[in-house]
Amino acid sequence: MAKSPVGGSRAFLKGRIGSDVYSLGKDGKGKRQQIVRALAEEVANPRTSNQMFNRMVMSSVMQAVHAMKVIIDHSFDGVPIGQPNVSEFIRRNYALAKADAIANPSYNPSFGMVKYGEKGARPGKFVISSGKLVKDARLLANNFRLIFNLGEGNITVGNLRSAMNVGKDGYITWVRLTVSKGFEFVRCYLDPSLADSTAITADNKDALFTYEGNVTPTTELSNTQFQLKLAQVTDGSAYGTILSDKVNGKWQHNTCALETWGSMTFTANVALATYPVGSEMFLNGGDI
Repeated sequence: MAKSPVGGSRAFLKGRIGSDVYSLGKDGKGKRQQIVRALAEEVANPRTSNQMFNRMVMSSVMQAVHAMKVIIDHSFDGVPIGQPNVSEFIRRNYALAKADAIANPSYNPSFGMVKYGEKGARPGKFVISSGKLVKDARLLANNFRLIFNLGEGNITVGNLRSAMNVGKDGYITWVRLTVSKGFEFVRCYLDPSLADSTAITADNKDALFTYEGNVTPTTELSNTQFQLKLAQVTDGSAYGTILSDKVNGKWQHNTCALETWGSMTFTANVALATYPVGSEMFLNGGDI
């Protein structure tokens, strides 16, 4: 029921009468005015299986946006920083996730799907950056290791920098998305003051990099490899590396699509079964 805060036949109304909703606002001169909004007599929302499928995919992508926004709002070169970058992430990954959910609905998907109302991103092969830099084949990653192959007897800072494939001002951002730990990211910056001839030893290996992010890796050294390590996880994960380097005074990045590791159990069939489907008749947009 609509009520007047003043009273009288010319008073302003607030509330609802039938399908009309009354509220107060102001005109361009700041004077109060009555606003009347008509509600739809019938809301067409049959919640078909196809609608719920699309909603499931979008929900899954948006959970990833929420988790990784600290990275993906500026990681697509040539796209304005902020929301345009986020929109580019959504555009690319919605198409990829939808195609995967159709092709692999019940086994070994490339993108995990969230259930109805569920919070938290699921691992997936998300494209999280795009640019002209090329990732060097000597830079390898898995679920919890970032591996630099230096070659037999070449355990020097120069070989490590070469394996990183960035200049002295460049760095690597290592990311991992898991259900148990969420989104982890760390920027790894090799000390530019170190001479290329500096030998890497057990005594100095922990002081080579500066780390910035929400997780700090440990180091491991062998006669051919230098490794950065995160805590190992047993649930499914997605991981990748973004290279950042200055080219002609401007930052550029490589194109990075996350790789998945472990069992991907968050399948479309399981998730879709939790989304409510309406009871509209078939000819009116409903299901059989």
